[in-house]
Amino acid sequence: MLSRRALIKTATLTGTGIAVAAVTRDMRPDGYTGTPVLEKLTLKIPNLPPPFRGYRIGYLTDLHLGLWVPQSWVTNAIEALIREDVDILLLGGDYIFVSDNALWETTYCLRNTDYLDMPRAEMAERAFNDICRIISAYSFKDGIVGIVGNHEHWNSIELFMDAARKHPSLKILINERHLITRGDASIELLGVDDLLTGFPIKPPPRTAGTRRILLSHNPDYVATLLEEETLSFDLALCGHTHGGQVRVPGLMSTVIPVQDPRFMSGLTDIGTGYVYTSRGLGVVGLPIRVNCPPEITVIELG
Repeated sequence: MLSRRALIKTATLTGTGIAVAAVTRDMRPDGYTGTPVLEKLTLKIPNLPPPFRGYRIGYLTDLHLGLWVPQSWVTNAIEALIREDVDILLLGGDYIFVSDNALWETTYCLRNTDYLDMPRAEMAERAFNDICRIISAYSFKDGIVGIVGNHEHWNSIELFMDAARKHPSLKILINERHLITRGDASIELLGVDDLLTGFPIKPPPRTAGTRRILLSHNPDYVATLLEEETLSFDLALCGHTHGGQVRVPGLMSTVIPVQDPRFMSGLTDIGTGYVYTSRGLGVVGLPIRVNCPPEITVIELG
């Protein structure tokens, strides 16, 4: 919970944050907090089945639909991945953000009036239904698979799962496995529950030759796995950190919501696999980003 306290504490620095953001190049007159950067990676996976060479993964996390994030941010990101011709869309959790701070409703940071003046529970239910509807309106060759983050648990995991079940094309994994198949070959997706607010499992052993992609909202879960002698994944995809979100030049980022700083942002080669932590798409704590643009990720397997 320390990271959440840090975020809330950061929110008290409203005037300073807005002043800093106003003079950075990633702030436009409409209050947008940075044009998303399309990050493209090609990763060599040992013993990858031949049918999956060149397989393209689209990855989005920390969407945080709400007062500070309009639907257009989400649709634009998904459509960018469609243009990249990815085979599957993977989602890293934290789909909404329900703000308790009425101050932002009277500032330029209000970007989405759909949820204005709603009680918290009502806003959460509507936002969960909206985000599931928005995402499931799109299709990808191998579907859309996601996990949950701390904001799903904080705002009612039951409401989120009820919303997701209305859209069969959206598959949510909570300590579950899902196979992507190409003929007789397959890659296993393992999606675990959130580390801070849920009960993530220890990954089961892999059968010989199985390639596994791990989806974990919080990269600190991955750090615990690295203490094991046998690595249980080839690639782990994470979020939660927002890359720090507010990064003042010459200073450490305002928030470092991970215990292991290796997994704060970007790609980490751990020798026998990879960990990738996205900066995410939305904002939380503060309605701005500074020197830490939002991210849309494409990963090609080789």
